[in-house]
Amino acid sequence: MADTLAEIHNATLQSSDFNSSGEATLFTTNSSTKHVIKDIQIKEGDTGFVVTPKLNISGMDVATLTGNATGSEIVGPSTAVKLTTTTFPLVYEDQQFVHQQGSGVFNAITFPKVNGIEGKTTTLNTDDNAIGHTQFTTNYDQRAIYTELGSNNYTMFIVTNGNNQTVLQLRQSDGTLLRNLNEGYHPWWYDDTQYAYSYKGSTGYIQRLDTYTNTLDTSWKQHVTNLSNSSYARMLGVNDANGNTKYLVYWPQYNSGYMYYYDFDNDIVGTWVANNVANVLGNSTRENNLLMKSDGSMIFLYPQGNDTLRQYPFDPTTSDTPSYVNVNRSNSAQLFPTQNQGKQVVGSRLYYFSDSGSGTPNGRLEYIDFDLSGDSRFVDTGQTFQTNLGNYGYSVNLNKTTPTSTEISNRTYSISPSFKIRMTGVTST
Repeated sequence: MADTLAEIHNATLQSSDFNSSGEATLFTTNSSTKHVIKDIQIKEGDTGFVVTPKLNISGMDVATLTGNATGSEIVGPSTAVKLTTTTFPLVYEDQQFVHQQGSGVFNAITFPKVNGIEGKTTTLNTDDNAIGHTQFTTNYDQRAIYTELGSNNYTMFIVTNGNNQTVLQLRQSDGTLLRNLNEGYHPWWYDDTQYAYSYKGSTGYIQRLDTYTNTLDTSWKQHVTNLSNSSYARMLGVNDANGNTKYLVYWPQYNSGYMYYYDFDNDIVGTWVANNVANVLGNSTRENNLLMKSDGSMIFLYPQGNDTLRQYPFDPTTSDTPSYVNVNRSNSAQLFPTQNQGKQVVGSRLYYFSDSGSGTPNGRLEYIDFDLSGDSRFVDTGQTFQTNLGNYGYSVNLNKTTPTSTEISNRTYSISPSFKIRMTGVTST
């Protein structure tokens, strides 16, 4: 058996070289060949969109290739040497901000993402996007439309007047009604992915609807508050930066009882604020939001006026009444056309519809980034909804869809990920 200094492998890998699990086989030794890998040189094809694979030998990840590497790694006979990565296959998603323009159509400002990264292709601004039917016509301040839910391609409509009218409809894409949840004072919150939640005080359970399968669990989590739902009940939720739901916050009544929470990570329910909701918020009709900042801290948002948000810390480890700070522009300019309009949380940002009262064109999509401070946190996306603005209120919601292969190929994504790897060392045959 002879030992030889050698170039063991030299290749440049593209997306097509990786399978659906993000795995690419570099080589497999035969029954009489061994290698000792001494040096690895790498080069990323796109430093702004890196592959950063792991070197996998005989089914074990032995190194993450963030740069050139030196050492000794034995590759025995009949052994596969692979790269594994989460970069491939590329995952495409469209984040549509929806504003309803008619009974069967909606405006959409779409920010395409690839592998969760925004800004790699042009933002899309379209109107007359088809819902698929004309059944979502109930007209209240707070409304949200969702399409392409799961493999069944369902559509969903969540609407409320902020009080006694609370409706969730799940329909097939042609409008056929699958489920109509319209019990008054029972608002729903959707996690922007698959599940919708509501609290039913008369039974003492949080309910969960799987929007992909039309499966309603009426006893998903028990929480006995001894309060039936009545005026100005609320259900809110908050996701982390990866889209995982962390908490629900809810109250079955505004004038009696407390503000409660459910903790997903620890599977517990509890009292967030041990004080009458009316004593904390001061107005029953406003549309509220929960948000998690990049540092993991959470805040509860309450519109105090068209130009001001109250920001409360959300800390479920204490039931004391929290203090708030006001969030507004330094010039006190308007933020929202109405205090009750539906707004959309994405990460640390709160997106909303603004109009000329804010000094923007009517139908502008703006957001507040709570990772920032001062006037820099108020951001104009530069995108304006196009048609029938305000005919169905001023709500904006997030609708996540997957672009078709044709849509992807018709776009220009400014990415060119590839991975060049050269291995040298000792070969024994």
